Amino acid sequence: MKKLMVVSLSIVFVISCITSIAFGLTAEEILDTMKEKQGDFATQRMQGKMTLTDSKGKEETREVVMYSKDEGDDTTSLIVRFLSPAEVKNVTLLSIKGGEKMYLYMPAYKKVRLIAGSGKKEKFAGTNFSYEDFGQDYGKEDYESKLVGEDETSYHLELYPKEEDASYSKLYMKVNKEKFYFEKIDFFDREGNVWKTLEVKKVEEREDGTIRILKMNFTDNKEGSTTLFTVETIEENIPLAEDFFTVRTIQKPSL
Repeated sequence: MKKLMVVSLSIVFVISCITSIAFGLTAEEILDTMKEKQGDFATQRMQGKMTLTDSKGKEETREVVMYSKDEGDDTTSLIVRFLSPAEVKNVTLLSIKGGEKMYLYMPAYKKVRLIAGSGKKEKFAGTNFSYEDFGQDYGKEDYESKLVGEDETSYHLELYPKEEDASYSKLYMKVNKEKFYFEKIDFFDREGNVWKTLEVKKVEEREDGTIRILKMNFTDNKEGSTTLFTVETIEENIPLAEDFFTVRTIQKPSL
């Protein structure tokens, strides 16, 4: 009887090992590793350019600066400000703690608008990024995830938003196996059609193995427009005032 039990336990162990090898990482483990690969910093300043191209091929280039702060519990506060051209200069978005509260400052009117409810689904200042997009980091806190396949170079995940009124019904994500960053995300509308596609065009691997995304392209497949974001400079762990991520700050002529 004892011998039979030992044999049974051995079979269970072998099956467990085979299963582990066959399936490798789970979807949640992949997302956790991606989070780790982003690096650990309290604050960040990023400056670069957004190139907007409409369906007719007309281009507009904007200079943009972004400030972010890790608020803990996997939430980030964010300020996005356009520096040029003149028509959008100082138009500023404030996202507090992962989009819990969002505000838009329009210098032409000297007014701050609260972005709430269905307003978060609107496009930000003519780009292909909605206000809702700025509040997401595609983590397990906001999405149910499933590993649906893999090839030699990437994992394929499906992410389903936990919020019932989310703009997207699901996300289909390709994750680089070696460096653990998303190479491409397809965003599906509520009818199950691919609405937008976000593709990473350039990354930088730092000495500690963490990854910086330096260029990404966001396409609205329905409109045929694109928003290409190129990072030019990044500063990390910079000193910021305790009240930096506030409505008062985004109304200032300089940050």
